[in-house]
Amino acid sequence: MTELSTEIIVPLNHPCYTGHFPERPILPGVVLLELVVEQLGRGAPHAIPAVKFQRALAPGETFTLHWRDGGERVSFRCESGGVPVAEGTIEYGAGA
Repeated sequence: MTELSTEIIVPLNHPCYTGHFPERPILPGVVLLELVVEQLGRGAPHAIPAVKFQRALAPGETFTLHWRDGGERVSFRCESGGVPVAEGTIEYGAGA
């Protein structure tokens, strides 16, 4: 299984920042997962059975997404400057 990776820039302007948090906005975990799923390009997943968030990201910050595609199961991890941000598993397919 080959590991793939790409750089992603956290959006500077996103509606989620209004309530998360106005004085010091951070990217909510659910939006981080949306960025990961969008980058994988496989559409909506069936499930996300495991995810661990390790560090918050600020607007404009860059992170690297690493993933291994195992068919219906994709393992991923996100890092920023070599520091872990999040990791988990995404499942595709109705039987996942």
